[in-house]
Amino acid sequence: MSLNAPMATPKQIGFIHGLAKNAGLDDDTYRDLLEREAGVRSARHLTAAAADRVITTLRGSAGSTGRPVGAVAGLDSAVARKMQALWIAGHNLGIVRDRTDRAMLSFLERQTGVGHTRFLREPGASAKAIEGLKSWIGREGKVEWPTDDRDAIANKRAILDAQWLRLVRLGAVEPFISTEPLGDLPAYAYRVAHKNGWEFFAPRDYDVVAAALGRKLRAALAKRRERSEQED
Repeated sequence: MSLNAPMATPKQIGFIHGLAKNAGLDDDTYRDLLEREAGVRSARHLTAAAADRVITTLRGSAGSTGRPVGAVAGLDSAVARKMQALWIAGHNLGIVRDRTDRAMLSFLERQTGVGHTRFLREPGASAKAIEGLKSWIGREGKVEWPTDDRDAIANKRAILDAQWLRLVRLGAVEPFISTEPLGDLPAYAYRVAHKNGWEFFAPRDYDVVAAALGRKLRAALAKRRERSEQED
């Protein structure tokens, strides 16, 4: 971004906020869209030209359907729900930049040649799609998946562990004891979920913690990219 580039006007910023609200974007999706389009996570950091791009994207994405940006109809099967959960996990690990259904289905098409989960009619094709996504997330996010992939809670814990360790590697979290990098994760998780121990966690609580860690991780990655761009 040129240092002399004019910044977005209050009118543009207000328009962006209104379009995002009408499109049904939650805060994470809205900020991810800003980062994808302009490399920032707040509208006040947009240049005027970038603001125009964001406005165009928001106008075209929601359309007249009223669905959130990137939402796709027909994702109500067990396979689709599992893929969505994995896709959001990848987003919370900072390896999926675009968390929308549309982006997930683009990944599916690259993996299998079909553009929607409803076309995965054979059990083998469904398993291949899920395992392909899970393997990619595990490899890129350094997730140690449990041996029993039917253990939903163990899978969620594996995501939290991988998020925390990535934050440690980025220097965004400093362990109290360097030889026990995961030692401080429980206290953080209990505080975020307002619970006194893992034994009190419901599945939803793990998702709340994963979302909070995802925000921290994406912020840390954005800072790293910003430093890299300044050095270049």
